[in-house]
Amino acid sequence: MRNIFKAFVSAALVMALIFSFCGCQAADRSEEARTLCDTFCGDVKTGDVDKLLTYFNYDEISAEELGNIIVHPDLNNEEASFYQVIRDSLNYSIAAAEYNKDTKIAVLTVAWSMGDYESEPALNAGNSADLLTALASVPAKTVYSEVKIDLSGEFPRVMNPKEVIDAAYAFNDFDSGVMPGLLSDYYTGGSFVLAPKGIYLNTDTIGLRINFDKRLSDFRFVPGIVYTIARGEEVLFASDVVFPEDNSLRMDLLPEMAGTDGFNEDGFLIDGKYTFMVFDENFHDICSFECEVKTEPVEKEELSFKEYKKDDYLSKLIYEFQDDELMANAFVYRSGWWDYDGTSVGKSAFASNTKTLGFSLAVSETNESELYYEYYFSEKADFKNISETEPVYQASCKPTLYEDQACYDLDFTPDEMKHGFYGLAVYSDASKKHIVFTASCMVVEETSQDVLD
Repeated sequence: MRNIFKAFVSAALVMALIFSFCGCQAADRSEEARTLCDTFCGDVKTGDVDKLLTYFNYDEISAEELGNIIVHPDLNNEEASFYQVIRDSLNYSIAAAEYNKDTKIAVLTVAWSMGDYESEPALNAGNSADLLTALASVPAKTVYSEVKIDLSGEFPRVMNPKEVIDAAYAFNDFDSGVMPGLLSDYYTGGSFVLAPKGIYLNTDTIGLRINFDKRLSDFRFVPGIVYTIARGEEVLFASDVVFPEDNSLRMDLLPEMAGTDGFNEDGFLIDGKYTFMVFDENFHDICSFECEVKTEPVEKEELSFKEYKKDDYLSKLIYEFQDDELMANAFVYRSGWWDYDGTSVGKSAFASNTKTLGFSLAVSETNESELYYEYYFSEKADFKNISETEPVYQASCKPTLYEDQACYDLDFTPDEMKHGFYGLAVYSDASKKHIVFTASCMVVEETSQDVLD
């Protein structure tokens, strides 16, 4: 009996040692699986195609096919920047391995975290910088996958690499709303403003408007536009990045862009071919336009103001259009002498204690031209004693945009307000040869208080 007992004890010890060894072996293999899983997931996060190919059997997948899972082909810059922001946010954590000692297969659950590109802030992002900020403001999005590792061979191997890669990069299948293709794909045409045939005569400004398909407003991450304006081989202006509004963009060559030597003695752009080259901000071509500027000698128009009676100044708005184009774009019923000081005593009359004379010329919102103006003073209503070379004030202005219209605010604030007659002459050109509008007002001897009394 004693020998039998000893044999039983010895057998039990041997079995215990065997089970203990197997348990340690299972634990060791689990750690081995976890190490491989961590390395594999790190390579998935990095997206290195060459490294990831080593996890596949020969000819199981091509480098091109694998690369297309990680980065979609044929993305434009804006689409690529969108997905890259999400890709940069990709991270992972690994749960403990579940190891089956019979099959020698370990299964590890991986939680892939990334910026929540479906959150409201992310959906409202208009560029990659906005998207980065949006993703940082909301909790991360999590996607789970299982990594199966075969430990039966000489070396452990990942059994389902494509399944895991597909799960980690599933965000590439999300419809981002980012503009597909190039901005030039949505370009629908353009034309020169006020020169449909591309010929300008005696102008100090050139305007080009280009248009885009209305679908453009449905997208986000729409690239900006840059353009250059050249006269011959000389580049006069290179723009900053600008963006279309209402699916169109207005590009102007304004007087300040042409340089001091860009004008003739009459203040018009010098003759020549002017070329607009338009690109998206990634310097893909959109369009180009060429126009011609011609100049002709301009004779200075004779300045005169009509003579009116005192009752006319008190009861009528004294003005005269001398340019059909300006008149067609003006709102006469909204124009008039502006009573800044509350000292008006008639339609075209002010008391002597007024501080500012100003004619508000209301025009359509599309009118953006600069006007040049002068004020003249005369003691008599006929203005016969004035000298055209000696205005009491001269300036220029562009329209100011108000709620439903634009206005040229043709203001004059003299050091001394004399009683008498003031004539306003408005010109379309810096040389002040072409008169487009005249008006006159009267300043009476009485102050506004005297008149009211």
